[in-house]
Parts: sequence; structure tokens; C-alpha cells
Amino acid sequence: MNGRIAGMLGLCRRAGKVISGTTVVEKGILRHEVKMLVLAADAAPRSKEKFIGLAREHKIPVVFYATKDELGKLLGKAPRTVAAITDEQIARGIAGAMERGDAGL
Repeated sequence: MNGRIAGMLGLCRRAGKVISGTTVVEKGILRHEVKMLVLAADAAPRSKEKFIGLAREHKIPVVFYATKDELGKLLGKAPRTVAAITDEQIARGIAGAMERGDAGL
């Protein structure tokens, strides 16, 4: 995968500004560390509902990006349903790239 968002996710990973996995992300949301959620497009409906609800409750933007396998590869991990960006600037950059249609999928 290439494109702006893939590059930003890689940057987040290298900078330690991304957390992933359902339990870790949920804890990050509750600690108010999360600036944006990235949900895999093929996430299970229950997972989507759960994280969209948490995001609404905590006023966190959500984007759907890639598949679980692709998201995991971008983060250097096993397949991931959800990742959370903990850096405000990178979260804004990803939101802008999604608005411009520069997802790179």
C-alpha cells in the first residue's frame, strides 16, 4: 500500500504515536490519549459499533481505512481491527488526506 495515509501511519509507528488492538485502544480512549481512530473497513459490525460509539462519546474522529491485514502490515503487527493516533498534527493530516481523497487505496 502506498499513499499519503499509509505514509502517515508508518510515520506514527516509527514515532511511537500510534496504538493498536482493541483492548489497548479502548484504554487509550478512556485515558483521553486518542486523537483519531482508524478502523479497518472489514472490521466486524460489533467492533465497528463499539468503537464508533466510544468515539462519539469522547468526540474522536473516525476513519475507515484498509483491511485488517493491510492495517496490521502498515503497523508492523498481526492483522488489526483498530488503531488509534495519539498525535494531534498527524490526526489532522490523515483527516485532510481523507477529505482530499488521497487515501492511497
